[in-house]
Amino acid sequence: MDTLRDIADYAIRRGMGYAALGIGLVMLVLAANPLLALQSGALMTAALWLAMWGMALRLPRIDLRHTRLWNAFAPAVAGEAGRRLRERETRRQLSVVLAERLMWHADRAGMVALGLGGLTLAMLGYRALPG
Repeated sequence: MDTLRDIADYAIRRGMGYAALGIGLVMLVLAANPLLALQSGALMTAALWLAMWGMALRLPRIDLRHTRLWNAFAPAVAGEAGRRLRERETRRQLSVVLAERLMWHADRAGMVALGLGGLTLAMLGYRALPG
C-alpha cells in the first residue's frame, strides 16, 4: 500500500509541479504590478484546488487502466488465474488511494491559495492607509 501511495504521490506531484511552474511564470510576468501578480496567483491556485477536488470526486467513475499509476502497479495483477476479480479489486484500491492523495494535495494547494489571498488583502490594506 505504501508503494501505491508513493506512486500516486509521484504522479500527482508531477502534474502539480507543471501547474506551479505555469502559475509562477504568470506571476513573474505580472511582477511590475505586485497586487495583480498576487491576485492572479491566488485565483489560479484556487482554480487548481477546485480542479483537484473535482478530479478526486470524479475518480471512482474513471477507468484507471490507461494511467501511469495503473501501468506501474499492473504487473502485480497480470497473468494469473482469477485476473478479472483482482483487476476489479485493484481498480477500487487504486481509486481510493488516488482520491485520498488528490484530496491531501488539494488541501495543500488550498492553503497556498489562502496565503496568496491573505497577502493580497494585506497589500490592499496597506495601500489604503493614508500618507
